[in-house]
Amino acid sequence: MKDVGKFTYFLPTRIVFGAGKINDLGDLVKGIGKKALIVTGGKSAKSTGLLDKVIKQLDKAGIDHLHFDKIIPNPLTTTVDEGAKMAKDENCDFVIGIGGGSPIDSAKMIAVVAKSGGNCWDYTNVGGGRVPKQALPIVAIPTTHGTGTEADPFAVITNPKTKEKIGVGFDQIFPTLSIVDPEVMVSLPPNQTASTGMDAFYHAIESYININHQPTSDLLALEAISLINQYLPIAYKDGKNIEARTALAWASTAAGICETLSGCIANHSLEHPISGYYNITHGVGLCATGPVLFEYILPYTKERLAKVAITIGAPESITDTEELAKMAIELLRRLQKSVDLDVSLSKLGVERSKIKTLANDAMRTMGGLIEVTPGNLKVEDLEKIYERSF
Repeated sequence: MKDVGKFTYFLPTRIVFGAGKINDLGDLVKGIGKKALIVTGGKSAKSTGLLDKVIKQLDKAGIDHLHFDKIIPNPLTTTVDEGAKMAKDENCDFVIGIGGGSPIDSAKMIAVVAKSGGNCWDYTNVGGGRVPKQALPIVAIPTTHGTGTEADPFAVITNPKTKEKIGVGFDQIFPTLSIVDPEVMVSLPPNQTASTGMDAFYHAIESYININHQPTSDLLALEAISLINQYLPIAYKDGKNIEARTALAWASTAAGICETLSGCIANHSLEHPISGYYNITHGVGLCATGPVLFEYILPYTKERLAKVAITIGAPESITDTEELAKMAIELLRRLQKSVDLDVSLSKLGVERSKIKTLANDAMRTMGGLIEVTPGNLKVEDLEKIYERSF
């Protein structure tokens, strides 16, 4: 029982999971409010027919609605402010986020700014550190099996002026309701299947390595790691395989719960400046730095990485802890290669001249995750990890 210490478990979101559950939206949102702001990106929710489905459900339930469709990948604080003004001016009672992490995270921050005022950037640790008193209720409808934002109190936003990409976390932005329907994920193209699946994998493994890991997150992390390792290559090759999509949808939600209970570590700190400066897909950036980070901190994480290796198929003949830990990283690289994410920073177009800037930004904006990473990492260590990731 040495791994069971003091911890807090708080997850107020109602999660409704299962194929076809999107058809229950109208009944599920009754009582949340009479007027909704629907937040999406510009294309996919429309082209897949999901937006029409949601609107029909709201109409059937007698709920008025407006549509805000200006969200882009790595969403911008300025766009959030625009959406919040719309929600406030139109007296919306709640916000519905449809899509991947970008629309849902934006919906969360729109809900904050519309209710608690100010600007989105005010609520980041480098923009003022403002804490919301209230937020509009949030309904999350994920269309990817990646971010886990449907089960956590976090959002990630980018300042277009400074190129800083920062995560924020408040109890007020736990979704009131999340509908996780694997059927809406079958239209994900292979590249997004791969990148979002690996995003979820890193949420799980990072929470497992986090010095603040706890019993529930440990169990869910290993479950998510195992499912993604098994089913991500299948969904990558056959997107319509509903068994694989269901497994990955649950793995992503489970990993999101892990984020809530334990949190990520330095790999997310390392990646955020990369996609902030270069607008790289988040899950792809994680794949560039993740294996190198784990190699760097291996002396401090051998026992946990060994358990990861056993979970994802290390040969039974290997019993040495350090050898198993190294095998975990090898198997991680193998998984990434199986979905064409055998990437490096040089392949992604990152410039070596930016290493010091990236390292300083990672420490300044996301230092909290570095503090809970085994190994007592300093900014010089981050520079070395970036260098080795080329």
